[in-house]
This record gives sequence, structure tokens and C-alpha cells, in this order.
Amino acid sequence: MLNPTDTVEIMSIIDSLGSESSGPYSIPTEILKLLKPNLCHPLAAIINMSFVTGVYPDQLKTAKVIPVFKKGDKLLVSNYRPISLLSNLNKIYEKIVYKRLYSFLNIHNCIYELQFGFRAGHSTNHALISLTEKVRVALDTGHFACGIFVDFQKAFDTVDHEILLKKLEHYGVRHTANKWFRSYLTNRTQYTSINGFDSSKKPMKYGVPQGSVLGPLLFLIYINDLNKAVKNSITHHFADDTSLLYVGKSIKNIQKRVNLDLKFLCQWLNASKISLNASKTELLIFRDPRKKINFDVKIKVEGKKIIPSKFVKYLGIYIDNHLSWHQQENNMRTRLARAAGMLCKIRHYVSFETLRMVYFGIFSSILTYGAQIWGQHNRIVKSLQKLQNRAIRFMNFQPFRASAIPLFKSSSILTLADFVKLQNFLYAHDCLKKNLPQSLIDERFVIVNTGLNTRCERLNHLHTISTETILYGTRSIMSQSIEAWNSVNDDLHDEKLQNKSKAVAKHKVFDLLLSKY
Repeated sequence: MLNPTDTVEIMSIIDSLGSESSGPYSIPTEILKLLKPNLCHPLAAIINMSFVTGVYPDQLKTAKVIPVFKKGDKLLVSNYRPISLLSNLNKIYEKIVYKRLYSFLNIHNCIYELQFGFRAGHSTNHALISLTEKVRVALDTGHFACGIFVDFQKAFDTVDHEILLKKLEHYGVRHTANKWFRSYLTNRTQYTSINGFDSSKKPMKYGVPQGSVLGPLLFLIYINDLNKAVKNSITHHFADDTSLLYVGKSIKNIQKRVNLDLKFLCQWLNASKISLNASKTELLIFRDPRKKINFDVKIKVEGKKIIPSKFVKYLGIYIDNHLSWHQQENNMRTRLARAAGMLCKIRHYVSFETLRMVYFGIFSSILTYGAQIWGQHNRIVKSLQKLQNRAIRFMNFQPFRASAIPLFKSSSILTLADFVKLQNFLYAHDCLKKNLPQSLIDERFVIVNTGLNTRCERLNHLHTISTETILYGTRSIMSQSIEAWNSVNDDLHDEKLQNKSKAVAKHKVFDLLLSKY
């Protein structure tokens, strides 16, 4: 698996190194880049020798930890975030190994398909879509859904090296390659540096190396079989953010199955030496507001009853038990009002182009995060659209009652409703091109092709799908993505956008939406 490297690969990795701080035994990045023609040959020889012998240099296993103050009392250690710095030569080593290990795992489909963290082509947006769409389908068909949002205690820091090495061996990383990873994980040390004063070195006997390139991937391998321990529920992961989802018609049956799954989960965690924080583990019973729960739901973890919540914060957005998004709306209104106020204050001192950059940095970043998940509901879109209108008026020095639509066009910015429509269109495009995570690719995204020259066929439409409810079926991402695709192709059907790259399709649809203002 650890195929030898060459000078071309090393030169490419050196070019990709940033100017961020490095740890001990580093060469300043600027000098490293200047000397790369001279250094890449000996580095290739050293790294290839490491692969052959299965030995990782001890000097590169030392981490320099710098505590960065967050907030609160400066005398409390818990108010500091430890930043671990490793040698930039170590990064060259790790990027080479990461490329080989990740490729090997992908070729053999080793990584659990609902693990969305630290994987190319996977994002928090994909994780949220996967979870919420499963809930929407359940509620659309008259079922209940139970979501358990599990909190692990310092999961990255409690990884047992022997267990990890056995799991690597199980997935096919054996012999010299496994020996190399053993050498990489053992005899690691770290020290703390504050204002130029360094502590003594302390050994790191557990955990994946913080601040490393390989650490996150090794952690994914460590928890990769967690889903197999859970017998009934669907398990979603974004790194260590883990949720269990069980769908059923009967709350009593859900209670029974979920309690069994939590028992199995705790057994797996104990065997893997990972601690679960029961007090921070949350429960949502997803249901249609018209469906009532008329008995006390008793779901326990480690003997502690979990009280059902009305909403939880998961991967940066607030998910509530009716998927009404009221809490998400309230949170965003507060943050967007503050961001709009900042735009109002600085508009007198910067150019419009600079102001537009600030808009995307502090306002749009809040407005658009997760918009495809919560933005299928017209109510929340209309509510937040008023704040976006206010921000656009501030940027263009227009009075409160001025029409905002011409300002969006002149500013080359989409309204929130059209941004969501664009994201829905791109979701359909990605699905047709199979550019989504495998778990999200739905075969129901099909271009109409009857051979009968129907209107839908001439307009390059997708087949529509039937749903049971408007709130959870018609307003699902899948239904809205099909609707967005068909709406766009009413105007651009001659373009055959499914044959275009995503960048080209996005540009054409953006221009189309903007032209209608």
C-alpha cells in the first residue's frame, strides 16, 4: 500500500504548503520552497526508506502546543484552546501517506457511506440533507422518527493505539505498512510553549495526533464500525458528531428499538474506550404537529433518562421536532440584524466593491449556511428576505421603503429565494452527474425520455414524484430540486444543462435568475 514517492510528488506537496506556523524540527516554508530542487531528492530517499523499513523518525513525532485564549477567566485552563503544531517536514510525510491510505480505503469501499466528515466530496450540508430528508420521508408517510444526537467526550484524544492498529489490519493495512503506522503512533511527545517558555516533554500514549494530516482519517477508521454495533437505527456521522435515527409507526416500538440500540452503542463505546456524555446527549421525537404522543417516552442511556427536546443544534443549525425551523429562524434573525448593522456602519468608509466583499463575508455566510435544508419553507424565507433587503438597501444608500429588487440586480446578488432555487437546481445536476456522495444519489432523478416528443421531453424536464403531504413531501429537497430543474429548463432547455459542467451550469442559471429582476 505504501508505494514509493518521487521528487515530482514531493515538489508538488512543498508548493502546497501554506505560511501557517510550524512546530519543532521545521524549515521555514519560504526557505523550503526556495530549496525544493535540492531537498526533494534526499527527502524522497528518506521517505522511501521509511516505507521500506516501517520506521517513522522520532524527531517528527514531537508536537508544540500553544494555548490560545477563548473567553472568560484567563486564569482557568479550560478557557484556552490548545493548538498543536507539528514539523512541516512531518506534513510532507503525512500527505504522501494520506494520499495512499485514503485511495486504498476508497477503492475497497471501506469507509461507512454515512460518514460525511473529513472526506472529499462530502460536507456538513450533505450530512444535514441525508438526515433531514429521511425525517421528511418518514413524516410524509405518517410515521414517527426518533433522533438521538450523541455527545462523545474528547473522542479524538482517547483513541487506543492497539485497537486502531488492529482495525487498520482488518481493513487491509498489514505487514510493513501496519508496522509503519505503529511506529508513527508510538513514542510521541508534546510540550507546551507560552510566551517563549517551554515545558518539559510529556508522552502521548492515547489519541490521534492533533494538528496532523493523518489524524482525522485515522479517527474515521477507528469509529468506522460503530454503525454495525447499532442494529435498528440508521447512524449518521460527521467526524465524531454522531446521530442515530429510527423510523416507526408506533412510539412504543420506537422506544423499545432505540433503547436496544443505545445499549449496543454503549457496549461498543466501552470496548473502544470512548466515553459518552449522557448529560449532553439529546433526543428528538420527530412528528407531524397533528400527531400527538400520549404517554411518557422512556429512552435511557447509561441508566439516565433522556428528556425529549423541542430542538437541538446539530452541525451548526437548529433542528426542531416538527421541522418547522422556528428556532433556526429566530437565531438567524438576531445574527443577520447585527451583520446588517455592521454593513450600515462601515458603508461610509469603504468602496462598494469592498462593501460587497464584507457582505459575503459577514452577512451572506450566515444567510446561506444550510439554506437548502431550512429554506424549503416559504415562511422562513420571506421572514429572512426582509433582513436581506435591509442589508442591500444599506449597501446602496437607499431609504427604508425603496424597492430592493433593482438593487439585487445592480449588485449582482441573488435573493434568498433564488439562492435556494439555485442550490436545488445544482443538487439535481449533481445527482444526474453522480457527483453527490453515494448515499444521496437517487435514481428517481430521471430526464423524461419517452420518444413521443411530449412537452416535458422537449423542455428537458425531470420526472415528478408523488408525495402525501405538502409540508414534508412537496417541500422536501428532492421535490423542490425537481421543480427547480424543470423551472430553469423552461428557459434553458436547449442548453441540455445535464451535459454541462457544474460551474458552467451554475453560471448560466445565476444569469437567468438575475435577468428576471
